[in-house]
Amino acid sequence: MALDFYNAGMNAYEAGKHKEAYEYLIQDDTNPKCAFALGVIYYNGEGVERDFKKSTHYYSIAAEAGIVPAQVSAGFAYANAMGVPEDFEKAAYFLKPACEAGEASAKVTLAEIYAMGKAGGTRKEAAKLIREVLSFTNSEEAMDVYNKYELNMA
Repeated sequence: MALDFYNAGMNAYEAGKHKEAYEYLIQDDTNPKCAFALGVIYYNGEGVERDFKKSTHYYSIAAEAGIVPAQVSAGFAYANAMGVPEDFEKAAYFLKPACEAGEASAKVTLAEIYAMGKAGGTRKEAAKLIREVLSFTNSEEAMDVYNKYELNMA
């Protein structure tokens, strides 16, 4: 039976053995679950040197496979130029499916992109996303975007 690099890596990670976790996960880095875990490891600099370019690379692999937290992380990275050039189109590409899955943080980030008039979005769409978030949470980030872009007027 082949070694399950993901489970071995996660067991090591949860035990605080981040370098060992990395060594397992990197052996199957095209596996979306391993890729997401590697994204987290590189983002946090756990067992490896912190590297936003690598974290975004791995988040993107996992995001393409439909892992919602990876979609949020990849979208945020492209929206905020974290190790990659700022790219609102690519950010929206990753954030939209996470929004459809109901992920509030994705809605807030996408709303801000739309409020700025980027990625083909409108202020009206931005306001709708923010209202969706505020209908079930008191998100400070959502209120900040709502107020910053005066979305009550949209």
